[in-house]
Amino acid sequence: MEKLRDQDVREVLLERLSSVYKDEPETRIINELGIDFGASRVDVAVVNGILHGYEIKSESDTLKRLPKQMEYYNRLFERLTIVVDEKYYEEVKESVPNWWGITLVKSKDGEVKLINKRKGRRQTSQDKELLLKLLWKDELEKLIDVLGYPKKLKKLRKQKLLELFLRDNNTKVIKEFVYHSLKTREHWRD
Repeated sequence: MEKLRDQDVREVLLERLSSVYKDEPETRIINELGIDFGASRVDVAVVNGILHGYEIKSESDTLKRLPKQMEYYNRLFERLTIVVDEKYYEEVKESVPNWWGITLVKSKDGEVKLINKRKGRRQTSQDKELLLKLLWKDELEKLIDVLGYPKKLKKLRKQKLLELFLRDNNTKVIKEFVYHSLKTREHWRD
């Protein structure tokens, strides 16, 4: 029998998430969200009042990249769920933080099922730099207006804008702006 691929699991996960959030227009489901300018990416992200990442480790995957991915995910996401094939369940249960949720992937007769094994919890710390790096240049320019900075600062390069916003203490407004930008963005490049 063929091994389950990431794509097979992704389809089932996206169906489930679409069903869960179908009546919530303030929720956006994003495929392959790039983190830290593409240094890492999460398979699926759900943005509403919080940022919830879903990482898939299918039967045909390995766990080699997981430690590096965990470094990014732990800094950015308020919730994280790893969707993992049974063969990796025990190892993942021991290695991922306790606040992560774990969903088990089972496949029988060509049907893929997702079984929640650990709910996971919300974490409150979030790396402002990684959050800001989710924004594109034009979105960073809009943040200048939102935070009331002089319009001439829009000419600054992306890195300079990031440095400026990192020093700003209005974290709640920045976070809300980033989430709103992700939810309303129309032309995803990645």
